[in-house]
Amino acid sequence: MKQTTKRWLAAAAAVAAFVAVNPAPAQAAPNFQRQRLIATAYYGTMDIIARETLGLKARFITVGGRPVPNLIVNFVTTGERFPMCEATTDLNGWAECRNGPIPPPQSLANLLVNGYDAVFDGNRYYYPVAAHNNIGIG
Repeated sequence: MKQTTKRWLAAAAAVAAFVAVNPAPAQAAPNFQRQRLIATAYYGTMDIIARETLGLKARFITVGGRPVPNLIVNFVTTGERFPMCEATTDLNGWAECRNGPIPPPQSLANLLVNGYDAVFDGNRYYYPVAAHNNIGIG
C-alpha cells in the first residue's frame, strides 16, 4: 500500500515539474472581424426660446438589418464638429438627444445651414460610421 502511494506521489510530482517547465502556450486573442454599420439620422428641430435642440436621433443597424445596442453616439454640427450631445443606442439601435443645448452663435449658424451629424467612432466590433441630416426651427 505504501509503495502505491509513493508511486502516485512520484508521478504527480513528475507531472507538476513537467507542467512548470513547459507551460501551456498563451491563447491568441480571438480574431474578430469588424462589421460595417448602416446609420440613419432623422430631421431634428430647435426651440429658440428654450435654447435647446429637440429630437436629434439616429438609428444604427448591421448590414443584415439587426439593431445594434450600446453604441456611444455623438451628435455634432456638420463641418466644425461642435459637440451638442451624446447618447447611447437602445436595444432597437436608436440613439436620441431630446433636449440638447444650442451651440454658440457661429456654430448655431453652421447648424442651421449645414445640419448635424450622428457619429459613432467605432470599437473593436464595428467600423466608424456617421449619418447626416438637417435641423429646423420649431
